[in-house]
Amino acid sequence: MPLSRAPRKSPALSSLILWLDRPRSPLWCVASWVVATGVFVGVTTLLGGLTELDALLSTYSSWSIAHGNVACAFPPGSSSEFPVAAPLYSLIAGGLAALFRVGHGISFPNQTALGHSCLHWLAPMTRWSHQTHALTPTLRFGYVGWFVLTAGIVTVMRASGRGRNGWEPAVLIAVACTPPVAMCLEYFFHPQDLLAMGLILLGVSCAQRNAWVWAGVLMGLAFASQQFAVLAAALLFVLVPAKRRLVFSLSAVVVFAAIVLPLMALSSGRALRVALTGTGESGPLAHSIESNWHLTSSSANDVLRALPVIAVVVLALWARRHLSNAVMEPAVLLSLLATSMTFRLVFSGGLYGYYFMASAATIVLLDFVRRDFRPEVILWMGVVALVFSPLRSGHDPLTYGVQMWVWQLVLVPPTVALAVAPLVARVKRQRSEGSVPADVA
Repeated sequence: MPLSRAPRKSPALSSLILWLDRPRSPLWCVASWVVATGVFVGVTTLLGGLTELDALLSTYSSWSIAHGNVACAFPPGSSSEFPVAAPLYSLIAGGLAALFRVGHGISFPNQTALGHSCLHWLAPMTRWSHQTHALTPTLRFGYVGWFVLTAGIVTVMRASGRGRNGWEPAVLIAVACTPPVAMCLEYFFHPQDLLAMGLILLGVSCAQRNAWVWAGVLMGLAFASQQFAVLAAALLFVLVPAKRRLVFSLSAVVVFAAIVLPLMALSSGRALRVALTGTGESGPLAHSIESNWHLTSSSANDVLRALPVIAVVVLALWARRHLSNAVMEPAVLLSLLATSMTFRLVFSGGLYGYYFMASAATIVLLDFVRRDFRPEVILWMGVVALVFSPLRSGHDPLTYGVQMWVWQLVLVPPTVALAVAPLVARVKRQRSEGSVPADVA
């Protein structure tokens, strides 16, 4: 499968690319993954370390699962200000907490303390976590998200013909140093976002290899971790060959159901609501575009959640019409994926720095697959880090001193432009060559 054409480069950059192109031994590759992981942990630590902000969304569910109380892992929405995260990460962290016996020195609160239907879960679990000092080791499980993201990046690089050489550690280190990626652990605790993005990339790499059953399995897992995975699933649903579409869809649905249905049965159906809506049901944030336009009703929120999926389907159909089988070229596919991830920002009811994680990681990966280092990508990431500082200073004047709708208008359009530019360039080249795409099987 051919890669898109790369622009001319300076002699120094050409020499660097030739060095990165050199094949490396398996041992060298493994060592480079370890180094990249050390860089990510180091960056996260230097920026302030693992945060407790938003840890409530997953850690309490993890503790409940670790102690066999699945019902209280998904408490009623009226019992907490925020809905909890989708179930997959909590299942993983809960399993690790049970394996390493986190907090097992003191008995976990019983059902009487937690209340009928777990309506009073927060106070007794908080006291238990303080007594056992369970929070810190539980936060460390968040690095699982990075490990899965690493696996996704490496598999996409190899499926794109850029693996087993210097490009692997280079792209991992670049992603590790990307502020929105680290912010998923050090500013707000959202390891489920990293986990979902890694699973998405693993699914995309399977699609590149025409392994559509596994692509569906991984999309189902990704959606069970974070609901923005539906954007990638919608993209692949359009791109999958017609003969494989049913298999892809069924494998995604079966895996998702296998995770959620047992939890739903044990939580009076609450796990299904969490898996389908997650933290997104809280609605638009204050001073966002949607809030200023009074799009705050539940029906408006549902429309805002549906619009990105519709936009992804329209984009994928347009690309498939103009490029046919060429949509599976690595640069084209990753540009489509990156653009799909930006649609979450376009229609989001608010904006935080970690919201840019999926777009930033995919755009960086896209450039490394294309063997092209766009300076505007570095400039864009610098502006994002300036506006949403990864340093926890308590009050960031740009983040909180300017209304959110301003940053939606300033930051989101460049993100879309950086993601979609390679796709547009490929379509223009297709037109200039005058070739007629073949029908997709």
